[in-house]
Order: sequence, then C-alpha cells, then structure tokens
Amino acid sequence: MKKSSLIATFLFLIAVHYTLRAQNSGEEIFKTVCSACHTINKGRLVGPDLGGTPQRLEQKWMIRFIRSSQDMIKSGDTAAIAIYNQYNKIPMPDNAYSDEQIISIIEYIDVTGKGTPANTVIAENIDIPYSAETVQAGHALFNGYSRFSNGAPACTACHNINNQSLLGGGKLALDLTGAYVKLGPAGIKAIITNPPFPAMKMALLNHNLKDDETNAVISLLKSVSESKNNNQNANTGGLIFFVLGLISAIFIFVHIYIFYNNRKIT
Repeated sequence: MKKSSLIATFLFLIAVHYTLRAQNSGEEIFKTVCSACHTINKGRLVGPDLGGTPQRLEQKWMIRFIRSSQDMIKSGDTAAIAIYNQYNKIPMPDNAYSDEQIISIIEYIDVTGKGTPANTVIAENIDIPYSAETVQAGHALFNGYSRFSNGAPACTACHNINNQSLLGGGKLALDLTGAYVKLGPAGIKAIITNPPFPAMKMALLNHNLKDDETNAVISLLKSVSESKNNNQNANTGGLIFFVLGLISAIFIFVHIYIFYNNRKIT
C-alpha cells in the first residue's frame, strides 16, 4: 500500500473516531439534560419534539438558542419568541456548553431522528393513581409535613401553589399552580426525574424521589389545577351576578327619575 493511501486511511479513521466521539457526547448530554423536556420523534413533551429540527433550522441559530433562548427572546428574535409563546412561556434553562458540545447534541438529534418525520402529537401521558389519599400525601410532601425518603428538600422551599395555604410557599422558583395544565403528568414526572434547571438539579442530587412520591406530588398539582378552574368558574358566576344586579339597579333608578321626579306632593 502506498504511503499516501496509508495517510488517507489514517486520517479517515481519525475523522470517524471524532465523529463517533462527538455523537456519544451529544447523546450523553441529550439524555442527561435535554430529555426532561424534549423527545426525538416521540411527540412534544414540555418543549417541542426535536426530530427533524437540524434539517429545518440553521446550525448557527440552534447553537445560539440552545445556549440561551432567553437572550434571543430579549433580543426580539421572532422565531425564538414564537416557540416561547407556543410552549406556554416556559423558559428553557441556559446551557454553558461550548460550540463543539452543542454541535454534538445537534448531530445526535440529526442522526437519531433521520428518516422519520417529527411527531406533531403530544407524547403519551402517564397514568397516575389519583385519589383523596394521594392528594393528601402530595400535600404533606410538598409542604414538608412528611419527609421525602431520600432526604430531598420540601418543594415549598422554592415553589408556591395557590391552595389556600396560610404560610404560602417559596418564591425562588416558578409558581406551580398551573403546572399540571401546562406540563401534564408526563412533563412533570420528566422534570422531577431528570431536572433541567441547575438549582433543582443540585437540590435533588443524590436525592431522587421514589415513584409513589412523584405520583403524590403530581396528584396534588392536579388537584390544585382543578381547584383553580373551579374558583375561576365561581368568580365568573359572581361577576355575571354583579353585572346583572348593577343593570337592575340602574333600571330602577332611571324608572324612579322619569316617573316620580316631577310628581307633585298632594
């Protein structure tokens, strides 16, 4: 074999090695960070299904978006704003990755999703036990009345829900009152199991919740969501009643003014 052929073969093997290494790195990052909110050709979860995105979007744009979608939204990027609005205005955490690491994620998405169109349906939801008992258990865990088995901090340390709690909850992270409607049980479970947010990831490091604890918290959030909807319906009914009463009062005053204002006292 000629020397030039050996060199070409050697360079080819190096290229294959680094390509595979990049894909493995991208796969590891995707499964560790991205899979909590995204799937590849399995339907939308918290965020969009990423199948086919490398073919639809420019790589430079994807690098910027993955690194900091919020910066792009603040800059007025119309595509970033549209995605943010479409997916319930849930902010995607910033990622301090190098261009090489982000490109490896994009390559993993490209290779994994190639040949199959992206799914436009919502990823299949999970069934969770839902009863007064599971809601009560979730309430106790969320507020710290019962401890998580692996020592995780109570949810209320960082989060709040509007469930008429006298003490209220934390303000360090998102209010979770509408989380069930926005994320669904599958989305909530994905985030609890594999947190994409740095503070939450640190809080749950080596403190993974058990399935029954996760299900209890989801049950609570479902209950809070239903209570919120009932309260909204009650408020709407009260508003209608008030408006009708106001109209009736105006009608009576007008009637009195027209028919009795000029009436002579005999």
